[in-house]
Amino acid sequence: MNNNKSLTLVFGAYFSHKHIYRICKSINKKFKIIVVENSLDKKFKKDIEKKFKNTKVIIPKENVGLAKSFNIGIKNSKTKYVYLNCPDMAISNKSINDLIDCAEKLKSFCILAPNYKDTSNFNNYVGNEYVLQKTPSKILKYRLKKVDFIDNSFLMLTKKAKKYLFDEKYFLYSETMDFCFQLKKFNEKSYVSDKIRFKHYVSDSVDKKYSLLSKLTRAWHYNWSKFYYYKKNYNYLFALKKIIPNIIKSIKKIIFSLITFNKENLIFGLIEFYGIICSILNLKSFYRPRM
Repeated sequence: MNNNKSLTLVFGAYFSHKHIYRICKSINKKFKIIVVENSLDKKFKKDIEKKFKNTKVIIPKENVGLAKSFNIGIKNSKTKYVYLNCPDMAISNKSINDLIDCAEKLKSFCILAPNYKDTSNFNNYVGNEYVLQKTPSKILKYRLKKVDFIDNSFLMLTKKAKKYLFDEKYFLYSETMDFCFQLKKFNEKSYVSDKIRFKHYVSDSVDKKYSLLSKLTRAWHYNWSKFYYYKKNYNYLFALKKIIPNIIKSIKKIIFSLITFNKENLIFGLIEFYGIICSILNLKSFYRPRM
């Protein structure tokens, strides 16, 4: 197989410049890279495309969020495989080649993902059906698991990714979970390899000087997206039941912050509650970072 034109790595980014530079330096130049840069930083685009000829930076008209960034990257990919990622990750070229090798040997799959290097707290998936007895010997070494949901960093056939695409109503959080939920309806298979690993720098995708902005955005969208996901895929009452613990948590945070005069916690409590209320009221995921 000719690896030179086999895979495009897609990144949805927002002021993740340090990570994108690091990734572009480390990734083999035989792979294509597409960065959808939601900071709208044209200077960054010019500089990185000059330094890395295998990299294309797409500047959307506005900050479109992760789901639409993935869709933009998928639609602009011309290779056999597309590999979707957030910038706060690190993976070796060997692991990428192993993913391609495993994908080539699988007869049928929709998503193929590596697992986290550190699985002490989290795995890169939900579901745990081991695929051993039916696994052909040529891919047995990859220790594949058939799973329900992939959390982060996964490879797909580009033609399948273009067929399904992500729900662009999500701005941040739950978009990959929803994507996998839709794939299950079509009996598509998702696998994680316990042999192939990558590092995830948790909640570190945005440059540090924008960290407060990022945390506020995450707080709003985590709650908005959670309610929307359950409402969309189950029903409104089920979504209300699922979001009640978040409502209680945010209200407790607000009350405690008022008692202790903790301004920062008060802001976060209000932002979390605001996200929940907007989702319950069927408002769009409109909250955006403000510089």
